[in-house]
Amino acid sequence: MARPITLFTGQWADLPLTDMARKAGEFGYQGLELACWGDHFEVDKALADSGFFCEGPLLPGHGTRHQDLAATPRGAWVEAVVSAFDALASRHARVYVLGLSLGGLLALSLAGRRPVAGAVVLAAPLDLGPLIRNAVPWLWPLVRSLPKTPAIFDDEARVRHPGYDRMPMRSVNELIRLAREVERALPGVRAPVQLIFSRRDPTVPAHNAQAILNALAPGDRELHWLEDSAHVLPVDRERELVARRVVEFLLRLEKSAGG
Repeated sequence: MARPITLFTGQWADLPLTDMARKAGEFGYQGLELACWGDHFEVDKALADSGFFCEGPLLPGHGTRHQDLAATPRGAWVEAVVSAFDALASRHARVYVLGLSLGGLLALSLAGRRPVAGAVVLAAPLDLGPLIRNAVPWLWPLVRSLPKTPAIFDDEARVRHPGYDRMPMRSVNELIRLAREVERALPGVRAPVQLIFSRRDPTVPAHNAQAILNALAPGDRELHWLEDSAHVLPVDRERELVARRVVEFLLRLEKSAGG
């Protein structure tokens, strides 16, 4: 019987995933172990060093082309996160969820659907402001995408984490619709929640932090502000502070749970 072989892709981490997958197939390999830049998961490394098992599911429409993102409905994002949680919950007594931006909305959505042990929400766009909120639903059928640059102050980190160079307007519309659904569900969230936002975020207005906090049901809530980060908080100038805040929060929850 043939023996499966997995290729570690670290030495080709500068290639797009689609190119790497095609090359691996040409080489005859049957699987990929995906590599990320060393500082992209500063939080993950800090959590792993503290004894947490970490898993980062790749959301549908991400890691390929912006056209794929444009073709992805918000329900596919929610389903991916719920499926990842269910798989982890079948193997672990407690599952925490952490998400940045869209991922932050999905973390809150998951906390309203499943018994997460705690949620860490970074720069979640509950409301992108009246201009975007009102214009995008009319704009997206006419304008497919707009140019996009990473909202990262740290020059080196911005080069190393380019992301898509265009933002599909249909995806922004899906995010707005998801945000409305999440907002309606927030009063039902009972899990502990930590919010981390930057006052200088050029993408998500700072009022989102208090809006989420006000909409959540009373309970274990934390709000932390950053003063020198843009939007991609885990890799920007205050990434070590972000990692420390997250680890402290989850270790506190673990101690309360007897872990």
